[in-house]
Amino acid sequence: MYFDIIKLNYLLMYFICGLAFFSMGLAMALESGRSPDVAEANFLKPLAVFGILNAMHQWLEIVTLQGLWLEMGIPKSFMLLKLSFLAFSFAALTAFGVQAFRPKQRQVSASLYVSLGFLLFYIFAILINHILPWKTAPNCLKCADALARYLLALPGALLAAMALNNHARLNRTENPALSNSFCLAAWGFAGYALTQIFAHRAELYPASIINSELFQEHTGIPIQLVRTLLALFTMGNLIRASHLAEKGRQRELLRAQQEKLEALQQVQTELLKRRGMRQKLLRHIVLAQEEERSRISRELHDDTAQILTAASLNMAALKNALPEDPKAITLLERSQELCQEMSQALYRMVHALRPAQLDDFGLVPALQHLTEEKWFSRKVKISFAVDGEQRRLDPVIETVLFRVAQEALTNILRHAGTDRGSLRLSFQGEQVVLTARDEGVGFTPETRKNGFGLAGITERVELINGSVRIDSAPGQGTTITVVAPVHLLPRLDEPPPQKTSPAQEGGEENAGRPAAIPLWQAQRQEGDADG
Repeated sequence: MYFDIIKLNYLLMYFICGLAFFSMGLAMALESGRSPDVAEANFLKPLAVFGILNAMHQWLEIVTLQGLWLEMGIPKSFMLLKLSFLAFSFAALTAFGVQAFRPKQRQVSASLYVSLGFLLFYIFAILINHILPWKTAPNCLKCADALARYLLALPGALLAAMALNNHARLNRTENPALSNSFCLAAWGFAGYALTQIFAHRAELYPASIINSELFQEHTGIPIQLVRTLLALFTMGNLIRASHLAEKGRQRELLRAQQEKLEALQQVQTELLKRRGMRQKLLRHIVLAQEEERSRISRELHDDTAQILTAASLNMAALKNALPEDPKAITLLERSQELCQEMSQALYRMVHALRPAQLDDFGLVPALQHLTEEKWFSRKVKISFAVDGEQRRLDPVIETVLFRVAQEALTNILRHAGTDRGSLRLSFQGEQVVLTARDEGVGFTPETRKNGFGLAGITERVELINGSVRIDSAPGQGTTITVVAPVHLLPRLDEPPPQKTSPAQEGGEENAGRPAAIPLWQAQRQEGDADG
């Protein structure tokens, strides 16, 4: 019964030791696949190979022990396979140790292949000298096992310990916890290297003197138990190092994402700042443009209109003063008609430049007058409606909405191919909605993105923080919807220029000049006088 317990303990020790190395190999293989650094990935691959191959050797040792206990013949090929797993696993461990000291820029080096070739030479020497003469040297398998541990396992484990210690030193400043895990794993491999001195008893020095039986005789515990504990200790620290490395990569990724987000936010802030400056500049341009329109309108109204009125009055007086000459009277009447047509054209020009209704009465009367103008209404009938409580808006907003309506109605006249349309102004709380609709030929909005009319509407609406929506399709008409705030926010740093009446804006230049009388009013007065 006691002997059965000892057997079970040995089986458990080999199984746990193999499981520890296999887990370590899988962890290092996964870590090499996750590592973004090629040097780090190549550094871990030999360690993964060692863990998996050594686990295979430990588990084959379980089968060997059971065969010996049951007095079953073990095939020579099986024993060679077990020894090959042991030898190649420690060759991979040696490669891990050699590669860890190579510069990162030289991942594949001749010295690494030389060291592996030297180790493989020893493996073949063991096979030739101890395995092939199996029958003549009954203890040859134990000798081969001892030589593999002395020549491969001991230097390989020591090199691995030095490599991990060097890796711990390199990470000491950046990641102390990771450095500590590598350092503990290095101590685990160093202890594992020392256990390889106690090989199975064999007819080979020093295995004939210092062996596993001597260790168990003096300590009371089998050497395999120490190796199992060291394997678990090393495996735990390497897996912890892998976990810490993954957390470090996540932190680096998070930091990179945060820096990218901050850069994007900075770019967005800069773009918003530039957009604000652009809107401010456009707003100044629109105000300056409207001011210039007002000035030209005043000059045309005050100067040119007066000159035309005076010319018409002079022609009427000349007609009464001349003798009855039909030819001269006909010429004077024709000249009066030309002055009247010029005055009407001048009136339309003055109103188009800056309608007086917009400054004096507000947006609604200005739009009402725009839709009822004779020169326009003769060609297109526009219905106008107002919803909500009417009120005055910010002067800039009123100007922009009037210009948008003017441009929309002009587009109906020029491009819609219809004689009817509608204009609606809706006051909705803190916003106002302007809608221009026609049932004309329509168009595809994507094909008109570069049009100056629609681009001008969009630019004007954006500078008052509004939005434009254009719904159109071939044969289905066009609807332009503008949503604008009631108050202009944010406002300009300086207040908008105060709008004054034409008489006030004339200043001292018009102080002594009588108010201009339009030609059509002068002719009406002239007719009343003649009557």
